[in-house]
Order: sequence, then C-alpha cells, then structure tokens
Amino acid sequence: MTARHFGMVFIAVALTGMGAAAFGQASGQGSGQTGNHGDGHAQGHDIYRRWSPPNNPNTSCCNNGDCRPTRAYVDNEGRWRAWNGTTWLVVPQERVLPPDFAGDGRSHLCEKEQFIYCFTPGEIRS
Repeated sequence: MTARHFGMVFIAVALTGMGAAAFGQASGQGSGQTGNHGDGHAQGHDIYRRWSPPNNPNTSCCNNGDCRPTRAYVDNEGRWRAWNGTTWLVVPQERVLPPDFAGDGRSHLCEKEQFIYCFTPGEIRS
C-alpha cells in the first residue's frame, strides 16, 4: 500500500468513526440517545418512577431526572458498562434490573454523579 493510499484509508476510517460517534450522541435536549442527564427522561418517567433497586424494593431508582435511555455493553470481564454522557460506568451487579425492563428494547440508566441507582440492559442481542 502506498503512502497515498494509506492516508486515504486513514481519513476514511477517521471520518467513519466521527460519524458513528456523532450518531450515537445526543445533539440536544430530549433526543434520549446517550444517557445525558435529562435526555429521554420525560418519555419514560411513568415507567421509571415504579422502578426500585433489586436489593432495596422500598426505595425508588428515579428522582425526576436521573433516569434515561443509554448505550451499554458487556466488557471483557462480563460486567455491564453504561454511558452517562461523559464516561462509561461499571454497573454494580446488585443494580442490574432484568433485561428490557422498560419494554422498549433499549438500555436505561438511573444515575447521578456516577452513582448508579438502577440499570436495565436493552434486548440482549447475539
């Protein structure tokens, strides 16, 4: 591969990566795609207010703005990681609700200042 071809491939890969990152991130309030505080909360508020941490059914996961749709994945150690709009957080196992608990196929995170109250993974895909 010549230097010119390598440069063209590098630019194409970089542009593809930037486009994918932009697609996955919210462009504004209410888009509900990244896990940013407030993004997507209103659409699921009625669902979120009934959620409780698995190990503490007498409390709520929701505080009128800390729950929202998010991106998530299972890392190499088998732990869930969820995007809070700034960083990927490791989700404690005791905070994981059943898959697709929201019923919309998406992952959802209830979190404030990197403390996770509840998390539900979206539909599990193979």
